[in-house]
Amino acid sequence: MAGLDGEIHVYRLSLSEETSQPFRQTIDLLAPDERERADRYRYAPAKRSFVRVRVALRILLSHYLGQTAESIRFDLGATGKPRLAGTAPDQGLVFNVSHSGDVGLIAFAKDTALGVDVERIRTMAYQDAMAERCFSAGELACWKGLPEAHRETAFFSFWSCKEAFVKASGEGIALGLNACVVDLSDRPRMVSVPDRCGKAVDWRLTEIPAGDAHRAAVCHRGEPRSVQVADYVP
Repeated sequence: MAGLDGEIHVYRLSLSEETSQPFRQTIDLLAPDERERADRYRYAPAKRSFVRVRVALRILLSHYLGQTAESIRFDLGATGKPRLAGTAPDQGLVFNVSHSGDVGLIAFAKDTALGVDVERIRTMAYQDAMAERCFSAGELACWKGLPEAHRETAFFSFWSCKEAFVKASGEGIALGLNACVVDLSDRPRMVSVPDRCGKAVDWRLTEIPAGDAHRAAVCHRGEPRSVQVADYVP
């Protein structure tokens, strides 16, 4: 995965305890603010996942940039989306990360808005209410029209695509998930986006294989790009 011209590179990380040994990189690779953020996690597995993903991000960035992992610095956008220090939003080497359950994803591209999301499929007590609040009328009708046995998985397919888009936009959930309309009938695509995000046809969605227990997607803006997926090996 050397070049990024016309491509998006997505690295898949296993975060299960059974495969934890390769991810026991020193926390010293992280900046003080990252270590402080890690310490705020009260649930130990969530803290370990955060540290492993951030360490992997730094190691991968060091390969793309040709500098040490410890020396990499980040700036934050208005809504907290990180980028390389000294770069403009969506310019140069861009990246995005997500982790849920036993899977982490790190995506890289050049000169584009980029977002990635992975979601562990799980039973949620208020799933119907969340769908009512966060899905558009068309998405809700499609989802409710599915057999009951398929709805849980489909919910997270919709959710991961919507999350990937709002992360790519740089505005996050505040953009309004019900205003970001996804069609999953063939291959994922944006049907409608808020006016300030341009046209829906300018955004590209790609589902990422993340195992039977997860659903994941990557989103970018502009011309189609080849999405390359590989397992991260330290």
